Amino acid sequence: MRYFSVIIARICHCEVKPKQSLFPFKNITGRVWVIIIALFLFFPSLGFAETKEIISEGTYNMGDGETPSVAESRALLQAKRTALEQAGTYVESYTKVKNLQLTEDEIKVLSSGIMEVEFLDKKRTVVGDGIHFWVQIKAKVNPDKIEEMAKRVKEKSVIEDYKKIQEAYDKSQKDIEELKRQLAGAKGEKEKKQVEAKITDDERIFEARQWFDKGYQHSLNNEHDSAIEVYTKAIALDPHNVKAYNNRGNAYGKKGQYDRAIEDYNKAIALNPNLAQAYGNRGLAYYKKGNMGRAISDFQKACDMGNENGCKALQMVLKGR
Repeated sequence: MRYFSVIIARICHCEVKPKQSLFPFKNITGRVWVIIIALFLFFPSLGFAETKEIISEGTYNMGDGETPSVAESRALLQAKRTALEQAGTYVESYTKVKNLQLTEDEIKVLSSGIMEVEFLDKKRTVVGDGIHFWVQIKAKVNPDKIEEMAKRVKEKSVIEDYKKIQEAYDKSQKDIEELKRQLAGAKGEKEKKQVEAKITDDERIFEARQWFDKGYQHSLNNEHDSAIEVYTKAIALDPHNVKAYNNRGNAYGKKGQYDRAIEDYNKAIALNPNLAQAYGNRGLAYYKKGNMGRAISDFQKACDMGNENGCKALQMVLKGR
């Protein structure tokens, strides 16, 4: 707005004082007003100078066998996803003004990457035999980060990770509701304990996914140390989380710790021998270490499995030999 005031002052040759009234331009002519309106029309990005703030709420009804901390996390997740929809609308408008040419999926990923969440309030109330959780958050979207983040969300693997995170959350919600129904209809103490054990396991996986999601956000923001820390927590809760090993390997690779990256890629491949992305990533780590033979082998494997980046890397290395 300050910059805009300078423009007006130059057009109308009037002085703009810092602590003047809200409407200081008394001697602006009709022609000048036309120019001012044109500035807004042709440079609408001036209206996106401030951080967007979104207030959002989420709820969750905790049943038997569930823990309060995870129940609250589920309510928080609902609030975040609601806020993310509004953030996406804001980001989409901004990217159109800036002509960044992003797809719908890329806008969603970008929005999740730059959205900062702050707890505002939370309540717990007894409803029937369960506890009702309510949370309120403030989500902030900083437009200064949009253009930088737009470059990172172009990678296919980034989009795939985001989609899988959302799909996993949707599946978790359906699974827990089904388990709650099973628990309500359980006959006998033995069957009840079996269902409760499944609920406990479901909560463990849910928490692991939450840590993975945080790691994903840190990775998007190039916060590699923080990403490694939370991916490690995800792995501790779910040692079979293939993507957590793969993504932690990427974070180690970005830090130049190629041996540790290769260890994680090895674990990911051991858990899922068909994960083409892990072969390509491991090939890159070997390439950075100067081991061309292992790099070519992994790039070839990734390429044979349909990984585009693996094919491009293979062609690059072979041309350079």
